[in-house]
Amino acid sequence: MKKQLQGISLMLFGLLLGIAEGDLNHFITRHVSAFPFALVGLIIGIVGLAFIFKPEKDK
Repeated sequence: MKKQLQGISLMLFGLLLGIAEGDLNHFITRHVSAFPFALVGLIIGIVGLAFIFKPEKDK
């Protein structure tokens, strides 16, 4: 159950990065080229999906 909750939190964080990409680029990187926050959010979300659907090991 703990891995599933970690996966859900990673998915939500990835979604947050994807939604806020434009504002984050404007706020953080004013004089530097744009950083692909949406791509990073997508990768984090995929890792979260792996945590959610990975079967748990029984002790």
